[in-house]
Amino acid sequence: MKRPTPVNAESPFGFDEFFFSTTDKRGVIRYGNDVFVRVSAYPKEAMVGAPHSLIRHPDMPRAVFKEFWEFLKADKPVGAYVKNLAGDGHYYWVYAFAFPIQDGYLSVRFKPSSETFGVVQNLYSDVLHYESQDHSLEESHAYLLEKIAELGFADYESFMVKAVLEELKSRATHLQNSEMKYEVKEAEQIAEVTKATTHKLEEVFEKLRGFQGNSQNLEEAIQSLDEGFQQLKFISLNMKIAAAKFGDLAASLGVVSHEFSVLSGTIEKHLGGLAGFVDDLAGVVKKCVLRVAALNVQMLMVDFFVRESIAKLGSSDNAFEEMLQNQKAFSDLFGQYSKNLQSEFSELQAGIAVIESAMQEIAKFVTGLEVVRQIGAIESSRTAEIKSIFANYLSSMDSFILLLRKCTGEIKRGVESLSSNSDFIVTSIRGISGNVDKIFDQAASMESREAS
Repeated sequence: MKRPTPVNAESPFGFDEFFFSTTDKRGVIRYGNDVFVRVSAYPKEAMVGAPHSLIRHPDMPRAVFKEFWEFLKADKPVGAYVKNLAGDGHYYWVYAFAFPIQDGYLSVRFKPSSETFGVVQNLYSDVLHYESQDHSLEESHAYLLEKIAELGFADYESFMVKAVLEELKSRATHLQNSEMKYEVKEAEQIAEVTKATTHKLEEVFEKLRGFQGNSQNLEEAIQSLDEGFQQLKFISLNMKIAAAKFGDLAASLGVVSHEFSVLSGTIEKHLGGLAGFVDDLAGVVKKCVLRVAALNVQMLMVDFFVRESIAKLGSSDNAFEEMLQNQKAFSDLFGQYSKNLQSEFSELQAGIAVIESAMQEIAKFVTGLEVVRQIGAIESSRTAEIKSIFANYLSSMDSFILLLRKCTGEIKRGVESLSSNSDFIVTSIRGISGNVDKIFDQAASMESREAS
């Protein structure tokens, strides 16, 4: 098929519209919904069986598609801003979210409008210019990731998470004053299911933001404690040296120093596992934010797709045929993402329980430190000289115990918050896991009545 010549004109579509298509593992189009067909300006029969690259615009850097396909081939969802080329030469921008399914890929696209979209257009122009200078695909891909890092992101996945959240928020803002009209009661009922589901997902987003805040607070508390432990090691060593100078007169203070060091080391060991937990938490949260965003997009697409089918009831004898053909793909995908999210948070809850138990043990050791410090104060009062020399050491012990109390208190509150929020998330996701099937079932019952 001859490719059209690009023209500087946009193929329009609305913020309320969604593109939906499925492909095989090679990217060959199996299905495209009415919006995809209309905006792409190709007859449906010409699109089905053609590679998805049919609509690739020359303004798109090759490096973006390399990153896109690396995610999909690793069986991971991926999102990206894409400029497409319609059959009449017009262009149209979408935020594309693609998901691996059993025998291929399912892609959902909608209109981008956030501030990040503007940043990305400049980024793509820069990468495209780099590619025009005869760099290899691998070099261009590395350049793309380098530029994303310069924007402050650890990797493409972090950038992708921020982008999809911003685009969903921006889309909602554009649509907040629009009023949807429903010709039939069933369509209104479907809208209510979608509204309830997306509202619950927004609540989950808020809890996940809380997780990110907790994670940062835990990180800061651990860092403060780590610095405190390092200082304490020097205090304990100097205290032992000072005690040795006084011989038997201050021998008990050497024991105090040793006991304080042992207890502190035990606490440090217990807290060591927390650092790994915080790292794992950050990874789980990032993954779950992406899953929740994916569930949101999938639910909105199902809602639009069903309403698209309902709108054809009066003019088509098989208005729901395409909808029912694609029901399994959406149903399986939504169900799997819901299940994975519940599983990940259940594992996280198990980790939180371990940390809660460790914090209870640490509380006992902190009490032990305070007792040892009090013994040190008593023993150092034997002579004015010993008291004068050991006053600074005891003061440093006091400071360390206060820091330990403060940080472990913050950690305890953070972990309790994580536990509460994770319970909410698991319950919420469990409650919406069947909502896609509910929408399709309502539409199917509607078709049955129309047929009779």
